[in-house]
Amino acid sequence: GEKLEKDFPRLLERRLVLIYPSGGILPLRAWPLDNFCHLCRALTDEGLSVGIVGLPSAQSLGVKICDFTASEYCINLAGYTRTVEELLLLFQKAALLISNDGGPGQFAAVSGIPSIIFFGPETPRLYAPLSSNAHCLYHQIACSPCLTAYNHRNSPCDGDNQCLKRITVNEALVKARQVLE
Repeated sequence: GEKLEKDFPRLLERRLVLIYPSGGILPLRAWPLDNFCHLCRALTDEGLSVGIVGLPSAQSLGVKICDFTASEYCINLAGYTRTVEELLLLFQKAALLISNDGGPGQFAAVSGIPSIIFFGPETPRLYAPLSSNAHCLYHQIACSPCLTAYNHRNSPCDGDNQCLKRITVNEALVKARQVLE
């Protein structure tokens, strides 16, 4: 907590929204990077701080989002937290997590931070965090969910994850505003 305040004092001048843009080992689970860019710009324009979280391998995603947002209130924190414990401490400073389906969304349920999680290749019916504070955005289409243990997590869309592309930036922004109220 104090480390964040010391390293990025500007970030805590406003309510903080954390963003997890990586799909981790399953890139198919990632909402389009362009959508994250536009969402983060809208959030900073509305007077919020944005912190991009993830493993060091997500550093380049954070750089792209921060460059696009062009705001001193958008900070790349990918690789900043080295353990789950440090990530949970960071969650305590934030008002909201917006995440692809993956670890951070599940960890948020433990910490109590409200979260918005994008689903598509996998279904929230099975994988939604067990938290009343978790809000899942999901547009089921004929082929989703497609990632299962039964098909060795092979998807028929060959990377063109229409199930996630159908979730609009505006839809995510409206949900973020509702959760932050």
